Amino acid sequence: MFVGIDGYINGWCCCIIQENIRIELHENLNNLFETIGTNNLTLIDIPLGLSSKNFERSIDFKLRTYLPKNKKSSVFTAPCREAVLSSDYSSAKEANKIITKRSISIQSWNISKKIKEADEFLSSNIENKFLIHESHPEFCFINLNNNKPLLFNKKTKDGFEERVSILSNYEKQISFIVEDFFKKNKKEMVKKDDILDSIALAITSKKWQKNGSRIITQSPENDELGIPFEIYY
Repeated sequence: MFVGIDGYINGWCCCIIQENIRIELHENLNNLFETIGTNNLTLIDIPLGLSSKNFERSIDFKLRTYLPKNKKSSVFTAPCREAVLSSDYSSAKEANKIITKRSISIQSWNISKKIKEADEFLSSNIENKFLIHESHPEFCFINLNNNKPLLFNKKTKDGFEERVSILSNYEKQISFIVEDFFKKNKKEMVKKDDILDSIALAITSKKWQKNGSRIITQSPENDELGIPFEIYY
């Protein structure tokens, strides 16, 4: 089983590849893994491993060096753990400045609840630290496109069609799968690009070993809770 997970407004969009491909929506990670089990390679689009006073997450800066100029902004610098635990954006910025000497973007703050959920899930059980691995859909799409940069923003019609075309080289009927699932689950506020991102992550999971078990790493290798700083692609 190969799994890709992308966050959406009401929870997590999960793509599972076995004999066929299916999409599921889950309210939280605990429910997700109770449903799909742990016998799989799972990639997720959320920062795993956070900065703290004596541990710096620098892997976001490293990832940007792998991306073309027009895609570097798709990588948000992850907030530190203290910022994630803050009650509002203003206090999060102040906490991040104290710990990392940098502020955080509103985009990073907007996904902080998802980051917190993933962080708590990983730290709640030592086995969970190795259950899911951080990845990045835009980087995965480039690699699935023979290392060619994508031309269009994923929020546009051209961007949707471009990504469907890339994924269709690996899994048939991608367009039908996405459109059918979106139509049936539109009321859940999942977006088409969330679905596409989860599929790209699942395909990357399926191809990961064949492609050389590629991982971006940094030093230190783990954060203060022992969560690895790693990005699979």
